[in-house]
Amino acid sequence: MKYVFLITTILFTYSQKSSAKSNLYSLDRNDRTFQADFVEEKITDNLYVLKSPSYHTNVGVFIGTDAVLLIDPMTGSNNHQNLLNAVKRLSSKPIKYVINTHSHPDHSGANLFFAKLGAKVISHENFKYTNAQYDQTFKDSFSLSMGNETVELYHIAAHTFDDALVYFKNSNGVFMGDTYMTNSFPNFYYGGGSKGHLKIIDKALSLGNARLTIIPAHGKLSSNKAELNTYKANSIKWINRIGQLYNGGQTTEEIANDQQIKQLSTVFNNGNNVSNQSIIRTINKTIASDLIPSVQLPGSMLKQFEGTYRYSNGQVDEIIYENGKLLFRSKGLYIFEIIPLSETKFQVRGLFPGKHLTFNAATSSFEYFNGKESLRATKQ
Repeated sequence: MKYVFLITTILFTYSQKSSAKSNLYSLDRNDRTFQADFVEEKITDNLYVLKSPSYHTNVGVFIGTDAVLLIDPMTGSNNHQNLLNAVKRLSSKPIKYVINTHSHPDHSGANLFFAKLGAKVISHENFKYTNAQYDQTFKDSFSLSMGNETVELYHIAAHTFDDALVYFKNSNGVFMGDTYMTNSFPNFYYGGGSKGHLKIIDKALSLGNARLTIIPAHGKLSSNKAELNTYKANSIKWINRIGQLYNGGQTTEEIANDQQIKQLSTVFNNGNNVSNQSIIRTINKTIASDLIPSVQLPGSMLKQFEGTYRYSNGQVDEIIYENGKLLFRSKGLYIFEIIPLSETKFQVRGLFPGKHLTFNAATSSFEYFNGKESLRATKQ
């Protein structure tokens, strides 16, 4: 036990000598599986960002009057206890809430762990079309009081169909999830496309004052409005340049060799060189999201496809018409927009290579090509 106390004391002393905004936290010696440290940035006296060096999702911790709130608690599938230990070093108050910026596992993977400890998981209502754990959902916006803070949630489909900005009004800070990363390409392929991407950035920029602290999902622990404005400008350049070259007849490989595209690829990835394969893959996703050669169909025609459809294995998909779009979704599995290529064939937005649905009015069914095989579902 003397050796354990000595090691802990040395680590604590080192953390005190670190800068005010970057401390290392040792973990309980009782946890024999991992003994990793967390990097911490203090935003205010009550708001912190944690990151595990072995798992690069930025995790938010807010210490309320009576309880703690977590944002995107995921640090690797075997590292949840270590995160709990790190949070306990910040506050001994119970963890009452977990909020997710979106459903992807690197942000929601520890939901169940903390739910079992008594936390309520608050997420957007489209979480029901994923396999992520949730308890309470909201549609467009939501407000939560932590006693010393008002937390506001805003939904805009951008990176996914369940994105949420998490805004701390008094602390003047906002968590953006994967709608903003400082070490990766803009990622808007499966939700709102480039329009949703820019819309959610504008919403974040409208919050707080000029000194708003912006927490990206990955990369830097914190950012600001000037850097987010630069990211937005580069996103627009990326989107417009790919569109210009693609509509001009260039192949994906030719677009990837464009000097502006190469330069932007480096900028998005924090100055690091990016493989040509990675650039091509991202270009293909951008095309599949924004540049599908679609046709315009009236709402009355699109509504005809609404309904529930059952596959031979019992799985049920639902197609609904919402805000001028057709959504293709299945509880616990997925939600996508489908875009008309003709009066009967629809592309699944953002998925490359192309996955698509072909409707047959005579049999009230569709064939879903999922990239490997075609599956038939009949309207119920």
